Amino acid sequence: MEQAIASVFAKTGTMHSINSALGLCFKVLFFVACIQSIIIFQVQAQAQTQAQPPLTSNIEAQLNDITSASKSAEQQVEQIIKTATGDDLVHAQIKLVSIYRRSGQQAKSEQLLNDLVSALPGYNNELKVKVLISTALFERHKNNYAKAAEIIIDQALPIALPDAIELGRLYQLAGSFLRLQMKLKEAKEYFLIALDIYQQNEDHHNEARIFSQLGTLYESQGDLVLAAEYQIRAMRYFETTNDIGELAGNYFNLGELYYRAHDYSKSLTFYLKALDYDKQLNSIQDMGFDYHRIGSIYLQTNDFDKAIDYTNQAINIFISESANQLLSRSHLQMAKIYQKLNDNSQRFKHLTIAVEKALLAPTDHQLRHVWHDLGAYYLEEFDYPKAKQYLEKSLIISNKLGLLDHQLSDNELLSNIHHELGEYDDAHQHLEAAFKIKLQLHSEQRIKEIEKHKRDINLLEEQVKVAKLQEENRAVEAEAQAHKTISQGVIFISFVLLLLFSVLIYFFYQRRKLAVLKASLYQDALNQKNQILADVSHELRTPLTALKLQVDALKYQLVDDVDVSYQKLGTKIDDLNHLISDIYELALSDVNGLSFEARQVDFVPILMNWGEEFEHYANAEGFEWHLSINADTAPVNIDTDRIKQVLSNLLTNSIKYTDAPGQISLSLDVSSNNLLLVLKDSSPGVPDKELEKIFERLYRVEKSRNRRTGGSGLGLSISQNIIQAHDGTISASQSDLGGLAVTITIPLCHG
Repeated sequence: MEQAIASVFAKTGTMHSINSALGLCFKVLFFVACIQSIIIFQVQAQAQTQAQPPLTSNIEAQLNDITSASKSAEQQVEQIIKTATGDDLVHAQIKLVSIYRRSGQQAKSEQLLNDLVSALPGYNNELKVKVLISTALFERHKNNYAKAAEIIIDQALPIALPDAIELGRLYQLAGSFLRLQMKLKEAKEYFLIALDIYQQNEDHHNEARIFSQLGTLYESQGDLVLAAEYQIRAMRYFETTNDIGELAGNYFNLGELYYRAHDYSKSLTFYLKALDYDKQLNSIQDMGFDYHRIGSIYLQTNDFDKAIDYTNQAINIFISESANQLLSRSHLQMAKIYQKLNDNSQRFKHLTIAVEKALLAPTDHQLRHVWHDLGAYYLEEFDYPKAKQYLEKSLIISNKLGLLDHQLSDNELLSNIHHELGEYDDAHQHLEAAFKIKLQLHSEQRIKEIEKHKRDINLLEEQVKVAKLQEENRAVEAEAQAHKTISQGVIFISFVLLLLFSVLIYFFYQRRKLAVLKASLYQDALNQKNQILADVSHELRTPLTALKLQVDALKYQLVDDVDVSYQKLGTKIDDLNHLISDIYELALSDVNGLSFEARQVDFVPILMNWGEEFEHYANAEGFEWHLSINADTAPVNIDTDRIKQVLSNLLTNSIKYTDAPGQISLSLDVSSNNLLLVLKDSSPGVPDKELEKIFERLYRVEKSRNRRTGGSGLGLSISQNIIQAHDGTISASQSDLGGLAVTITIPLCHG
């Protein structure tokens, strides 16, 4: 810096004096910086001293360091108990209860806990709360969720000390026990109170725990996007602390999310990580959960031997834990495995055990699953009276819990049963109820999508506000620092300070420009989201309007043929489902979320095989089909299912928008190290000015090629994303047949 400034004054002949001034300037600045650093260090040290938590006893510190439920941990606590007295002895006994409970020694855990509860009146309120928490956790371990919640809410909270962290934990436990009873609204209220307490006290560890709990709650509500957001926030924190206990629970919850999303590969990865950590911690019941869920994955992927093996391991653990509700769940899973194996004897055996265990620890949620599966079994066995008996029980609980998916399934099965029994009025009643629930489910899915977009928009707006506030704070801090520096400066270095200040102003000017640019980009993103919402709303309005008119016609008995009207309603609902599926698949492809299983194949024989299928389809619709393969071999690295999806979509578009009878041709060539696919059709064509627009989402060509709309306007956008994911290109041009030609290029493999 000194040399750069000195060069400016080289012609004045005052180089020596300038160098001296600059040297003194930087010495003064260095001195001021040192003073400032000392002051900042003292302030931080004072703040850190004030923020230190209250001291704990040496024995409490030793107990806090014991996190596993292994035999060595058990022996370590037993040694502490031998020498501990007073409150320290109670803390050590509570820790031993936890170790016994987690390691599957239920009898020892219950005996020691009963001793602590007997002595409860003699403890101070702090110890009473800790014993009550241990009692609640023991009841939760036995699946007595309602009793566990009652202990925390009615007994522990009223006597809790005003210690914020302890209060936060009580609210967190209450929310957890209420969630397990599927009382999700009440559970969320308790979680949010706990989160507010932790955030006010900057307790980031417990804050991350609440994020994980909220993620599980939102998963139960079916909001997988929000659930994943909270679980990932929790995971990022726990991975920095290497808290394997919390990581085990967090990985299990992430496994649940991917299981709900049918991504069984990722789900299995997280469940296996959770199992590994639970084994390290010797958390027996948690290992049972892990084994059960891994068995569920192998059931879904039809690996029945592994499904039986892992589910049996879960059953053995739950038997040792006397966890009857969990045993019921695992036996239901075994019944489903044997159902797929067509072994009705074993299936009924496990269903019977599931009923027996569910009645020993009855909860509405589990009893509903038991009655539903038993009713489905008797329906398949054509024992309609028994099927009706159990499914009516299931429906009562589904209605009580307000779970639409369960109500839909129960009503559909009951409709079939009443139909078989000749009870047509009842069959119609249940069918009508199922239809209404389907409409409600589709409506709720739409609302959830809109709410998600609102959250995204609000997040962008908050980010813009935060960015602006940060810039303003930096500007204020920099200005204050500049004033402080100027006040301590000397006159003969004022020019240097002015130059430095000018550089500083320029720097903040550039930062300001960057902030404006960021704000502009954020606004563009908001505009794009608003446009997408408007486009989707427009696309949904037409089928929904037609659907409402049809429903009104049925309602006021304005139709002659009711069956045809119901068929039209089904068609409209299928159109809506198709549009929603296209929007979802396009969203996945935009964020590289589509699953791809690329492998090296020779595309020539594959296309020959597809050609027969395409020819049948085109001929059936009244079109002349031509397939031209101009290469002996074409090695490419592709996901064949996705490429077939693209070609099928292009062929479907040609059939929809080409005058019949007409011509459709598909050719394969190899040129310049690329596979070249060209699909052409006959008239009508597409105007030149619209050729580049047809790949835009929700865009449809007007006039002749759009006279029979009905597609979502998303197929070509999805196809473009798939081809680009293969490092290829897709474009449109005029066809020599008089219509449209779509050209696809995909790189060939070498070596």
